[in-house]
Amino acid sequence: MKMMVWLFSFLCAQDAARSFVIAGRTLPLCQRCTGVYVGLAASAAFLWLSGLHRRGLPPRSIFYANVAGLALMPVFGFHVLDPGPLWRFWSGLIFGNAVAFLAVPAVSVLLQRGRVRGRHTRGSVAGFWGFYVLLNAAPLGFSVQALSWYWTLLAMCVAGVGGMALVVGSVAVFLCAQGVVLWRSWEVRPWVRSAWKRWGIARSPSR
Repeated sequence: MKMMVWLFSFLCAQDAARSFVIAGRTLPLCQRCTGVYVGLAASAAFLWLSGLHRRGLPPRSIFYANVAGLALMPVFGFHVLDPGPLWRFWSGLIFGNAVAFLAVPAVSVLLQRGRVRGRHTRGSVAGFWGFYVLLNAAPLGFSVQALSWYWTLLAMCVAGVGGMALVVGSVAVFLCAQGVVLWRSWEVRPWVRSAWKRWGIARSPSR
């Protein structure tokens, strides 16, 4: 458990006064950060299991809801409004949902070189909204004081952090690979050579 506390200390202030206590155990994240990573994990899992991440960005109505979720975070994050623990968790939850719903499909399309597999239908739109409504009901679960609920939340937080690390790493690897391809292309190398000559940088002749 000390390892978990140390890991999350890089991501959260870990204010014990603003952290959930479940079954006598304090989560190693504040209420808002708990919401962020739970929202990330749940939303990313929904996208991957349903395969909807391959269809590009979410439907327009969900997209607008996600943008609103992103816009609300500074209001709650900077304590302009601070109605209490469940509201802190909820603001993080919809923020994490928005990040996952926007970032995961975008990265998926990027890795597929711009290809989108299928379009959103009424059924997929209903699925998005059904999940969104269910996710927004998650704060009601904090009336449960069971150790299993504590470990479930902790596991989801770890999954949320790991999922975002995977997304960022995938983008980094993709960009590095594209940079190598671009470097080797005939369109770039002559330009680089001319720049080297202009800046007085000489290359040793290849043998």
